Amino acid sequence: AGVEPLLMTQAEFAAYLKSFLGLLAIVDPFIAVPMFLALTPTATAQDRMRIARIAAIAVFCVLAVGLLGGGPVLEFFGISLSAFKVAGALLLLLSAVDSFNAAPGRQRQTPEEEAEAHSKHAVAVVPIATPLLAGPGAISMVIVFGQSHPGVKTLGQVAHLGMLLLVIAVVALITWLTLRAAQRVSVVLGITGMNVATRVGGLITAALAIEILASGLTGLFPGLKQ
Repeated sequence: AGVEPLLMTQAEFAAYLKSFLGLLAIVDPFIAVPMFLALTPTATAQDRMRIARIAAIAVFCVLAVGLLGGGPVLEFFGISLSAFKVAGALLLLLSAVDSFNAAPGRQRQTPEEEAEAHSKHAVAVVPIATPLLAGPGAISMVIVFGQSHPGVKTLGQVAHLGMLLLVIAVVALITWLTLRAAQRVSVVLGITGMNVATRVGGLITAALAIEILASGLTGLFPGLKQ
């Protein structure tokens, strides 16, 4: 009996670590570095630091709203969690395919949003924070984690959401640090290095998407478990 709580704690830690790595892979701050530099060609170092800070805060806010509001929205529209898992997994797979190609992709940013970004100075929120970083795939992921994560049963809903908010905050912090050092990251890693990091993130995202898809399909079609 004395060993079970310790094992449970280790299982919870592993589950939240997996959530963190998965969310970091789909947000993928490295993919925003070239666009961040392209959208701020004449900005001073101080301006870029401010834009990076605003973008990171926006990423946290968008994902936090998705986490806290996803459940009520699904309930309001009568969408089952299993159906949403399937839809979210398909979005994640699309993001993973674009990551393999080391490209943002249309589900992250449409040509219209790209054109709008070049005509405005306020690029921190659109398109950098959303849809490039906190896009449909990332939002779908936090909604799924919020509703079907192992921590819901072991920690309780409130503590579980608090842990996921912490996960989102750490991802936003890493995003801020990456964008803040975008110039140095671009020089150190180069195009090849950033493409490799993006493709590794795409592989992790694809694996998570398949896992979520399988869970959603077995929920919709219980016979598949046999």
